[in-house]
Amino acid sequence: MIDETSVSDHRQIGSEFSDIEFDEDFPPGYERHYWHRARTAIVKSYVHAFCGPLDTLLDIGAARGHYVSVLRKAGFDAYGCDLGDPWVHEEAKPFVFPKTDFADIDKELRDRVTTVLLLDVLEHIEHPATFIDAIFGALPALCSLIITVPARQELWSNYDEHYRHFLRYDVTELRKLALRTRLSIKSYRYFFHGLYVPALLMKKLGMKRETAFGAPKATWLHGLLGAAFWIESQLLPKNIYGTSLICACAKDPPI
Repeated sequence: MIDETSVSDHRQIGSEFSDIEFDEDFPPGYERHYWHRARTAIVKSYVHAFCGPLDTLLDIGAARGHYVSVLRKAGFDAYGCDLGDPWVHEEAKPFVFPKTDFADIDKELRDRVTTVLLLDVLEHIEHPATFIDAIFGALPALCSLIITVPARQELWSNYDEHYRHFLRYDVTELRKLALRTRLSIKSYRYFFHGLYVPALLMKKLGMKRETAFGAPKATWLHGLLGAAFWIESQLLPKNIYGTSLICACAKDPPI
């Protein structure tokens, strides 16, 4: 993950994951967990809706490169970078750059990027407007962002504290951020609606969340749950609260 303090020196204080944190949050087999199965399908649907075959995508904070791999298999010209140094899925290795800031990737690639993915990145950023300005400053062809974030501050928990989050977002906060960065929100929706009430009950009862995860054992069950949360995201109204939020933003033309 990536942090910043200014456009000119957004790497002064890093919040990239340590090896231990990568192992806790992205253990081998994590991509088969229902949460990632559902989010993968939701992110893919947004990419298909807002990106064309000639677009080049950059996943900033790409971790192990799962989403880069998925999008490349779907036919997109996708790459990733991360300030941390995780192991990367074999098929994604040529396209994911660990220990690399987005401003330091090859200039030819930077000049081609039209869409940036920020998948659960902004909650780690103390000054997200400055961070987004830095991204647009480094990527001259950039037109749009696809963003996912943990949702609803009332669900704040030990998990957020463990992974050094600054905020759980809602639609109002996203709109404020879009205004500060001269972005237009083209589409948004909450997702993981079915997890909202259990998470809120856990918070009210003072129960702690797990902060480390193992690879799912009953993969068939995770497959079913992932499909169920994907279907839920397509059928329920976008404003019904969920534990996550996704949006697509485009840069406003200069005044």
